[in-house]
Amino acid sequence: MTEKVEDLSYELVGDIDSDEFVSIEVPSDSYAVNPPLSVEKKPRASSRKKLSPVSTSSKGQMDNTQDISQVNLDDPAPVSSVPSLSRGSMSMSLNSDQSLPSDMLLPSESLQQQELVSSCDEEATGGDLQLTADEETAKEATRCRVGSVRADERKVEEEDVDSPVWIQRKKHVFILSFSGKPIYSRYGQEDKLVNMFGIMQALISFVQDDKDVLRYVVAGNHHFVFLCKGPLMLVTVSRTRQSEAQLTTQLYYAYYQILSVLTNTQLTHIFDRDSRFDMRSLLQGSEKFIDNVLRMCDEDPSLLLGGIQCLPMVPSLRQTITTILQQCRVKDVLFSILITKNQVITYVRPKEYNLHFIDIHLIINLVDASMSFKSAVSWTPICLPRFNETGFLHAHISFLPDDSPACLLLISTDKEKFFALQECHDKILERLEKQGCLGAIKQAVNEADYTIEHLQSPDIRHFVYKFKKTTSVSWPAVPSMYTMPKDVHMDRLFELYMLMQQKLYSDAWPIKIYYHLGNSEAVMAWKTAEFDLYIVFDPLIAKMQAIALGNKLIRWIRKEEERLVISTTNFF
Repeated sequence: MTEKVEDLSYELVGDIDSDEFVSIEVPSDSYAVNPPLSVEKKPRASSRKKLSPVSTSSKGQMDNTQDISQVNLDDPAPVSSVPSLSRGSMSMSLNSDQSLPSDMLLPSESLQQQELVSSCDEEATGGDLQLTADEETAKEATRCRVGSVRADERKVEEEDVDSPVWIQRKKHVFILSFSGKPIYSRYGQEDKLVNMFGIMQALISFVQDDKDVLRYVVAGNHHFVFLCKGPLMLVTVSRTRQSEAQLTTQLYYAYYQILSVLTNTQLTHIFDRDSRFDMRSLLQGSEKFIDNVLRMCDEDPSLLLGGIQCLPMVPSLRQTITTILQQCRVKDVLFSILITKNQVITYVRPKEYNLHFIDIHLIINLVDASMSFKSAVSWTPICLPRFNETGFLHAHISFLPDDSPACLLLISTDKEKFFALQECHDKILERLEKQGCLGAIKQAVNEADYTIEHLQSPDIRHFVYKFKKTTSVSWPAVPSMYTMPKDVHMDRLFELYMLMQQKLYSDAWPIKIYYHLGNSEAVMAWKTAEFDLYIVFDPLIAKMQAIALGNKLIRWIRKEEERLVISTTNFF
């Protein structure tokens, strides 16, 4: 039976060369601001093809029983409706009277920019709660993080900033104050980069003097992306093929990681009191957490796809665990979360408060980058900026017994409720053990790397699936061809997913399906109201075969959806 999916009116991008992505070259002495840009390009005929729309009934209702293998790929799209792309380089000039045409924007400049970046900066859902944000609590949060990190964790600090190794890093991240004071460098010691930090501060201030915002600079194959938040300036210098929106999202993660230790209230208060304050004294020892969240951005697609990776699990087991969290809750518990490594098993929240995927990643980062949480129960302040950036919540953190890799977090608004949450924790453990969940969780973790060999579709190499209702993301084990050598091929696989997302969420290409044939693989991205699906194929696959396999894969995923992802939102 054909899987029913809403809105099957699609467009498909025709085959293009492996290096033919939208590229805009800017002279190294130019800078991109919003909006004074115009573009000149050489026109060429479009290779884009359009899928014929799905048939409708006499009442105009869409027939959802048709699958994507039935659409006609040979219907050419009207040339006038398709933006053409030049195979050669494009020249960009600054012009205060013109703005960048929408069909020539970088992929981040429209829908993707709105969906990715706005999700990082939208209004907090818990802003109505009155949370503590005193200086002593901030110091306690810092002490907790410093004490949980080994002294030798940041070996990257030893890198010589003048060495080829440092210069050739694919992605640098720098954080400075508005007065130009160094705060953080991903590689090397920031106090050796004072001159460079001064130049960054001058560039940002120069544009701000014209009442504009410097967002990015493109110089050769380097992208400089800027983010100004409160008293902080964040800058990334990247040689990857990630878009401005994706790089900006990574800067947001670094910024929110700082807020998770200090809160926005404390951060603003510090710099209002002394604009030239050296913030490194407050973050000393906790830089590892910024390092780790940036590493997660480079290795975990879910962070930049706007979701959370879920632990594959038998649906009945996940529901049993969720029910236990709900039934054992005491009134002081705001959120209950069970995670393992970088995956979420389940979480429960009040109906009136959302738990943003960025906040969940900050929680995962707190546990993943720490050492002390594995050996003892911990009670630590944490700010969840997308929930409420003005103050601290308090987290009861403990790993399950018997060397379990799963970690239970109970989060409260009251710093005096440790014993109440400890009692809740004990009840949860008792129920989990009584119902045999502890051993089942360990088994699920050991079997987390599932494969799709049973589909007997060797042309499908890998995929990433995002279930939009709960922002849950799942993918199978990475095949060996992308793990040896890991640093080279895994990076390429990660960039493939980032490039697919750029194309799928670009206003310049309003499409539901994107197909690209390269030298090493073919890729297809599929967007519906319910899910996003990104698939990597063998490069020798035919286009129609890829579409047929895409339908086969999504039918299997929808059948296994409750096992692969968290399919329902769970409330107290």
